[in-house]
Amino acid sequence: MTGAEASPTGSPGTTRVSIASGPLVGPVLRRVVGMLAARADLPLDRLDDAVLVADLIASRAPTHVSAPTVDVDLETGDRTLFLRIGPLRPGGGEALLVDATVPGVGNVIEQLADDIVVRPEGEAEFLDVRLAYPT
Repeated sequence: MTGAEASPTGSPGTTRVSIASGPLVGPVLRRVVGMLAARADLPLDRLDDAVLVADLIASRAPTHVSAPTVDVDLETGDRTLFLRIGPLRPGGGEALLVDATVPGVGNVIEQLADDIVVRPEGEAEFLDVRLAYPT
């Protein structure tokens, strides 16, 4: 099942996408991130960066989530897009970042994101990623 809704735990401007692990994670997350990056008024190059980060998250997260879905909370700000991925299994946040390393390129998420934080919460972890464009 795939769904998007206002997050009950996030701020009123937060969108939660919950995608069943499988072939739809990439296409759904890519489209939602692209739409919200445009809403955040990110320029085209940063919008492309956000979609690339979404692709990497979509392809790597299913092995690190603690549920049968990949859950991402997205929030827009002034030329800023925030992504919160999780809940992830213990150690899943760092493992997802390690998995985002592309041979010959390096860690794409670390290169494109402005901030990356792995936050433990109870027995789970969340990966927070911020992409921004200075005004």
